[in-house]
Amino acid sequence: MDTLVIVLRVALSLGVVLALMWVLHRRVSKGQLGRPKARGRRAASVEVVGRTGIGGKASVVVVDVEGERLVLGVSEHGVALLTSGQAPAPEPELAIVTSADRFRAELEQQDDPAAILPVGAADTTEVTAPLPMRPRNRRPQRTVVPTSRQLQGSILSADTWRQAAAALRDRRAG
Repeated sequence: MDTLVIVLRVALSLGVVLALMWVLHRRVSKGQLGRPKARGRRAASVEVVGRTGIGGKASVVVVDVEGERLVLGVSEHGVALLTSGQAPAPEPELAIVTSADRFRAELEQQDDPAAILPVGAADTTEVTAPLPMRPRNRRPQRTVVPTSRQLQGSILSADTWRQAAAALRDRRAG
């Protein structure tokens, strides 16, 4: 009975320690721990516009900082300002059509028989029924159990474990 209590205490303690480690990892990875929020000059947003390697460990980087565009030369010895200027105004973003809007438009098009049928065919009184939809690649899933021959030599094979146990027994006996 005492052994069971000790095992439960150890398991509970391990669970608490692992939970604390997980919480600390999440906080540190998000930058919420140990660093106050940046204010003033440090809070400036930096956006890398482009980077081009010009050889070895040297490259030219174009960066936008607080509405100013900087062209920097970066090498293993340091960073040098090549030129600076006014950043271009951001382009207005286009309205993004959601998939729901596209789906609605397709449904409206499918409801209109003139849009489905070729020109002249909509005049006839006969309208063919649409073809039935069938799902693609919907085969019944089978669970395949590997045979002992397929597992031969792998760590999942029972023969591999038997051979390992026999080798350990022989080593102890010798």
